Amino acid sequence: MTVVRLGYVAMSVHLKHASPSKTMAFAQFSKIANRNAAIRKLERITQSNLANCLRLLRSNLENEIHFFRFSSKLIPLANHPELQDWDFFAPLTEELAAIKQFLAEHKEMRVDFHPDHFVLLNSPKADILNQTIQTLNIQRHLLKGFGLDPTHRCVLHVGGGYQNKEKALEQFIHNWGLTLSLNKTL
Repeated sequence: MTVVRLGYVAMSVHLKHASPSKTMAFAQFSKIANRNAAIRKLERITQSNLANCLRLLRSNLENEIHFFRFSSKLIPLANHPELQDWDFFAPLTEELAAIKQFLAEHKEMRVDFHPDHFVLLNSPKADILNQTIQTLNIQRHLLKGFGLDPTHRCVLHVGGGYQNKEKALEQFIHNWGLTLSLNKTL
């Protein structure tokens, strides 16, 4: 028997003021003189994004929508090289726990991630591959924070064909093997 689950990606046009993708550009971050205050602002944005995810999940349940794809923008600037010392998971305990409890109580709800278009496991560029691995690891940790096994929870397109789909597929296979050999967890 085939089960069809209708859902959507991240944003509802019906639930007002519930964006899970609020962000801050690094230029904005840099203009805040006190770095700790800037980080606290990033944390508040992230907490708001997660709180809005929970609002969306609750609304979905009320409307019998059992599939939801989380935004890739839940934690603004999490991958930025200037913020590598920022422990962005530490202030999210309450928000992660609330989503975890909701999902535990509503096991019929299917959730996953669909990384942004710049997340490319077949990129021939090392910096893009490293950024991709970072992004996928962040999403993996979020899923674990939500109490979910991250297996089969990410829809990932191999990416652009770079004018040669066969070469792009070979690059994906190479990068996948490289990622596994370097013990970079995905």
